[in-house]
Amino acid sequence: MSLTATGLRNRFTLRAKFRHMQVLVTLAELGSMRRAATALNMTQPAISQMVAELERLVEADLFQRHARGVTLNDAGKELLPAAQSVLATLGDAAERMTSRMQTGAGVVRLATSPAASGALLHGRLAHFAVRFPDTHLQILTHDFETSASSLTGQGFDIICTRKPHVVSEGWQFTACMADGLTVVGHSSHPLAGKPSVSPADLGQATWLSHRVGSIARDRLEDAARRFDWPSLNLCRINTHIPELTHDLLADGTRLALMPRSVVLPWLRTGALVALDTELTQPLASLGCLWKPDDCSKATRRAVEFFAQTTADEGAAAV
Repeated sequence: MSLTATGLRNRFTLRAKFRHMQVLVTLAELGSMRRAATALNMTQPAISQMVAELERLVEADLFQRHARGVTLNDAGKELLPAAQSVLATLGDAAERMTSRMQTGAGVVRLATSPAASGALLHGRLAHFAVRFPDTHLQILTHDFETSASSLTGQGFDIICTRKPHVVSEGWQFTACMADGLTVVGHSSHPLAGKPSVSPADLGQATWLSHRVGSIARDRLEDAARRFDWPSLNLCRINTHIPELTHDLLADGTRLALMPRSVVLPWLRTGALVALDTELTQPLASLGCLWKPDDCSKATRRAVEFFAQTTADEGAAAV
């Protein structure tokens, strides 16, 4: 009978070692038994033995051997992401535990979208570090296509995101900042100095592109139809990385319809300016998803800090 997925999982549980995973990942990165042995402070025969044990366990070769060293074959490529995940999770757990033992304050794992990063975290982390020096804040980014609900089961304490339509059981959304689509451009753009920009002016502009089906793309295409623009002039470079968006706007020849939160750091410095147009549109607020009934003191302090500092900024802007 051939090996089943359940049978292989049981083998991993009973016989696989973290060292097997470490050897697999290191060999995949370095492509050489000799270099892997040096990196892991092992002998080459010991590396070969670990590979042989792992290949017997999965009943498949994992590497192609050649004169220059080794490379992963298809089976090895299937196993590699799991090995990397195991080692990353173990390292994360070690860091959380040692931080808790050393400081008593613990670790807060925070996932953030680009919009929430610009609105809630930018300009506040240095203050957070001074105010809570014993809290280890681990920040990871998630892209716009990753729903907040899909992150609630991945070990995060706080998810900085736009208000979701549905909040998972046990979680709560604390709103921190209002947001909306706004037209932005570099301060050198010809339309940047106008007190009010007409739809006809916008129809002559070149726009940064957004993915089909996004709120910004739909809004732009609706404006082109409603105001009878001859065409919608789109830049053919499509990116959702805020820094690259800023780069594309920096020469003053393009405009973008963006969530204000994404470009807020550059609006604060004056590098980008928001134009007064008819294309503005409210978006769901940004804030923190967290579990108030099942969280550490450090997590609660972090949520309260980001909520309070964004509220203070909003009050100061009024």
